[in-house]
Amino acid sequence: MTTYHLRRQHQSPGFASLLTVVSVGIGLLLILISMYENTLDAQAVQKNSMLKNDYQQREDAFLRALTNIIPNKAMMCMQDNSQNWDIRETLRWNQIIDEALTMSNSRQALDPDIASALDLSQMRGSNGTDSNLERNTVVKPLGYITYNGFKYANAVTPGTNIVATSEFPPPLECNDWEQLRDSYYPIVSYNKKYGQSASGWVMAPVADFPQYNLIEAPKMHFNYQNGGTMIAKHNWWAFELSFASQDSSTTKLSSRSKKYLVSLYEIPSQLPISSSTFTTFGTHSDGSEWSNVSLRGSIFAEKVRTEGSFSTDAIAARKGVELSTGTTVNGSTTGGGAGSNPFASNARELSQSKGNIFPISSSSDGGRVAFVPINRGLEFYDHYQGSGDSPNSLNAVSPTSWDYYSIGAKQCQMRLDVTDVVSASDQTPIEIRFSYWQDLPDDGIGGFMVTETFLKGDNWPAENDPDGATFPFHVDNSYSGRPCIAIHIERLAAWLQSRNAGHFEINKSISINVDYINNASIEKPPFPSAGGDMAVMLLDAKDLRVFNDGFSLIANMRLIIADDVNITPTTPPSGIIMPNGEPYYPPLSLFAPEKRYGDSGIALKINIDGQLGSLAKDNVDPVRIADLKSGIADQVIPDNITADLKGINHPAALAPINMMNWMIVIREIHPKYSPE
Repeated sequence: MTTYHLRRQHQSPGFASLLTVVSVGIGLLLILISMYENTLDAQAVQKNSMLKNDYQQREDAFLRALTNIIPNKAMMCMQDNSQNWDIRETLRWNQIIDEALTMSNSRQALDPDIASALDLSQMRGSNGTDSNLERNTVVKPLGYITYNGFKYANAVTPGTNIVATSEFPPPLECNDWEQLRDSYYPIVSYNKKYGQSASGWVMAPVADFPQYNLIEAPKMHFNYQNGGTMIAKHNWWAFELSFASQDSSTTKLSSRSKKYLVSLYEIPSQLPISSSTFTTFGTHSDGSEWSNVSLRGSIFAEKVRTEGSFSTDAIAARKGVELSTGTTVNGSTTGGGAGSNPFASNARELSQSKGNIFPISSSSDGGRVAFVPINRGLEFYDHYQGSGDSPNSLNAVSPTSWDYYSIGAKQCQMRLDVTDVVSASDQTPIEIRFSYWQDLPDDGIGGFMVTETFLKGDNWPAENDPDGATFPFHVDNSYSGRPCIAIHIERLAAWLQSRNAGHFEINKSISINVDYINNASIEKPPFPSAGGDMAVMLLDAKDLRVFNDGFSLIANMRLIIADDVNITPTTPPSGIIMPNGEPYYPPLSLFAPEKRYGDSGIALKINIDGQLGSLAKDNVDPVRIADLKSGIADQVIPDNITADLKGINHPAALAPINMMNWMIVIREIHPKYSPE
C-alpha cells in the first residue's frame, strides 16, 4: 500500500516577471514616443511643404497677373491727361501691385466670400497663412532713388541711371526727374535711351543706336527671335518678393526673399514675316503653294495657320498655331514620326531639358510672358488721328505721347497733305501742303520745319512746265482711272537739297494723307477703297542711296508701286555683314492699307526682297500675306510672285518707321555663387 503525501507547495514572489513587464512597457512607451515624435515631424514637414506650395501658387498667380497688367498701365501712362490725379493714382506701381494681388486672389488662402458660400466662415481655420497680406510686406524695392538730396523707396527699383553689372541687364539713361518717375510708374519713353553706362554691354555702338540696340534675347518658352540676339530696347525694373514674411512669426516657416526682374522690351518688327492678326502661310487664295517664296528666319502672327509645304526656322504666335502635315519647322516635318514631329508629346520638354529653345511657341505657354503688338489698325497710316503731332505728351505721366508712339504717320519727319480737290465727286487733288525740315544757312543740322502750299494754276507746276521735270509731286491717273498724287522719290531728294533741306538723317520719312478734317469736299479714305477714290503713285525710286539711314513712306490711301523701287545697292554700314556676298540696299519701309504692284494693262512680275507685314486687325478670315496684287484688276497671280524673305539682324538695317511690339517678361534673379 502506497501512501501519497500531499504537500502544499509555496512559490516565491515574481520579482523577475514584474521587471520584465516594466522593461517591456517602458520600451513600448519609448517606441510610442518616438513614433509620436516622428509623426509630429512628418506632419511638420508636410505642413511646411503645403505652406510653401500655397505660397508658391500665390506667387505664380500674382506674377502672371502682374504680367498682364503692366503693358496696359504703361500705355495709359503715355496717353493724354493721364497726369490728372484721379487717373495718375491708378497707374502707380503700388496700385499695379495691389491690382495684381486682387486679380490673382493671392492676398488670402481663401477669399471670405468663398468661405461664406461654403459655410466655412464660422469654423475655426487651421491655415496660419490665411491672413490679408499687405503689399509692403510682399513686395519691396532693391534700393533707393536719390533726387534733390532725398532718398525715395518706392515699390520697385528702376533700371535707369545705374552702373552696369553682370547681375542685371544693361541700364538705360534719362534725367533724374524721369528716373524718379520711373520708380513710381511704368514709364515707356523716347527719353529713356542707351548711353555710356550700357556701352560694352550691348552689341552695337550706343552713340549710333541709343533707342534700339542689339541685345541678348531672353531664353524662355516664347521664342520671338530664333537666335541669341534681337534688336530692342530693354526697359526693366526690379523688386524683392516674399509672400511668407508677414506670417513667419505664426507659421515658423523659413523662407528666402526672391529678387525678380520685370522686363518690357520694345521690339521693332525684324522678322521676315510679322503679322498682328490671324494669318495663313504656305498657300495663296487659289490654293496654290508658295512655290517662289523663300523664307530665312522666323515668323510671327497673332494666330498662325500653315497650309501645304511650308518651311521656316521658328514660329511664334499669341493665340495658337495650326500646322499642316507638310510644314517643316527648324528642320522637323510636323507630319513625320514621333522622333521628328515638333508636336510629339514630349518634344518641347525634351528640347528644353537639353538647353534648347523650342522652335514653336505661343506667348500663352510662357506663363510670365505677354507679347503685345502695338497695332492701331487703319489709324497707323493717318496723322490726323489722335491728338497732337508732337512726340511730347500732353499732360501725361510719360514724356512721350501714345498717339505719336503708336501712329506711324505722326512719326514721319516730312508730310504731304492733299488740302483741296476738284469736288466731292471728283477727288483729283488741286492743292497740296508739304512740310519738311530746313536749315539756313546749310550747316549740316536740320533746324526748323518749313511748310509750303502748292496750288494748281498758281505755283504747282505741271509735268510739262519748265519746273515740272524737277518738282517731286504731280497729279496723275492710274491705268484704271483713279486720281493719284504721284511722288517721285529721287526728284524729292534733289528738290530738298536745292532748298537747304538735304539733311537725310532727318528728312528720311514722309506721310501722305488727305486733310478730310478741314475740307468737307475731301473724303476720308475708305477701306477697302473704291474705283474713284484717290491713290498714291510711287515713281522714280530706283536709287535711294542718298538716304543713308533709310527711307519710309506711309499713306492712308491705296499705294500703287508703278516702277522698280530701291534696286541700287550700296555699301553696308559698319556692323552689317552680308552673307554670301549678297548686295545691301538702304533700309526701306512702305506702309499703306492697300498696295498694288504695277500700273499697266498687263500683270507685271512682282519680286520682293526683304520683309512682309500686316497691320490688319480683328479679322475673322485669315490674311494671306503673300497674296501680292497686281495693278490690273486687283489680281493675285502666284506664278508672277517671287519673294526672298529674311530677317533684320542689326539696328542699322532698320527703316526709320517700323511696326512696334512689346514683350513683357518676369524672371527671378538667381543669386550667383561666390567662392568667398
